[in-house]
Amino acid sequence: PKRYGVFSFKAFIAVLVKIQICSFIVELKDCDKSVKGVCEKVLSCIGKLQRGTDRVLVDAITDYLTATPKLIIIDEAQHLSIRALENLRAINDVTESGIVLCGNPTVYDRMHGRGQAHFAQLYSRIGIRRHIIEPSLEDITAIFNPYALDKESLLYLHELALQRGGIRNCVKVLNIALQFRDNEKEPLSIDHLQSAYQLRNGEQ
Repeated sequence: PKRYGVFSFKAFIAVLVKIQICSFIVELKDCDKSVKGVCEKVLSCIGKLQRGTDRVLVDAITDYLTATPKLIIIDEAQHLSIRALENLRAINDVTESGIVLCGNPTVYDRMHGRGQAHFAQLYSRIGIRRHIIEPSLEDITAIFNPYALDKESLLYLHELALQRGGIRNCVKVLNIALQFRDNEKEPLSIDHLQSAYQLRNGEQ
């Protein structure tokens, strides 16, 4: 799917991480869309299980990032409410820590608004807008690097990534292929991937 952000493409994340001391990834659900929800997720990622009002949570994150600058990567950011985005902007203003918002086009639309003045502060904070339509072979190589796949297998996964379902489809095929590999006690190969694809799509 089309995404504004970088979470699905590890190669681009690697470039962003180089400009910060370190980073952490926050994965959101619809129930995390409020100020309280996203702040509690961020605090959990940095090992602080703090509770309290919105102000207490925002201040806790601000204090932490002021002392320990990090790059915050927020996935599924389309769930965030305008108030949550505004508070993330405030955290960014005070701490100057980078914040990457990843998700579908709704993320950008919410920050842009319809040209209203009260969205200007949000929109003006966008440093880089990255619209990724489809993954490159380099992206696939970076994402599946831990599995020591050969070039033929990576090319096959890249073909799958360009189809409907994108990288999520590749991951599901890979998980099935890993089961085939474990059952046969052989190195992971393109044969396992092709068999997994056929099984997933009802072709066997």
